[in-house]
Amino acid sequence: MSYSSSNHQELSELLIFWKLIMNSQFDLNRYRAKLKTRWLGADFVYEPELKSTNTYLKKMDSSGFDHGTVLLTDHQTQGRGQYERSWESQRGKNLTFTVAFKPSSGDRLPLLTLTFAFGIVRALKRLDIENVRIKWPNDILINGKKVGGLLTETVFLGQKPDRVLIGIGLNVNQETFGNELNYEATSVKLEKGKEVRREDLLCSLLQEFEHQYTRWTRRESDLCKDVNSTIEGFGQWVTASMNGTVKEGEFKFLGMNEKAECVMLNKELDVKTFSYEQIRIFPRR
Repeated sequence: MSYSSSNHQELSELLIFWKLIMNSQFDLNRYRAKLKTRWLGADFVYEPELKSTNTYLKKMDSSGFDHGTVLLTDHQTQGRGQYERSWESQRGKNLTFTVAFKPSSGDRLPLLTLTFAFGIVRALKRLDIENVRIKWPNDILINGKKVGGLLTETVFLGQKPDRVLIGIGLNVNQETFGNELNYEATSVKLEKGKEVRREDLLCSLLQEFEHQYTRWTRRESDLCKDVNSTIEGFGQWVTASMNGTVKEGEFKFLGMNEKAECVMLNKELDVKTFSYEQIRIFPRR
């Protein structure tokens, strides 16, 4: 049997592609060795490729996974963000995962997204990355550039929440981003100047999430204060967009309350609260 040059080229390209996939795979043994949590992430599911980690767990029967289960994929083909925006991520370069919870009640669930965002800020600061901020309600910024985002979805059985799914996308080792993005993007590697092991960073994130989740369940009074201190524009007069109308410098952002509502002070010194569906804020640079 003989092979043409085109056959050899196709085989070579296939081997290169397969090598890239193998090199980008998440190291489960390293993850297990590095994990220091008490319960969060002990039940860990890894899939090389999925459409969406949130969608995968939404379709599963909740009896099929535990409270605190983590589902991670190396390549998410239909990742979603806030307002159903797509989330693009290069294979094996970043962290795309969902943490599943089974809360006893639906009380204070909106605060959970920001609680986890605060956990991401703390974990990144431990890597000596400066100027990490939350962009309300669910983006993570480094020096004003987007490095990650969260999408929380709740599945109800009747009036009771059956599961809460917190999907997280974090740019870790990606160095280039598509021109179609309508925002500036960055990654942990670009900010640190060197590659970061995804397994190590995930373990650090989960340890922080477990701690902050405990604070959330205990209703610690200073949790909102801590979160607010890391939100972009906190304590500043900001530009706000409401129902398509832009109001520049007419509101002072007082942070968010325990319902994760945006609390604003207008020029008449009236305090107003808004949900994320009602308002978007743009801090001054």
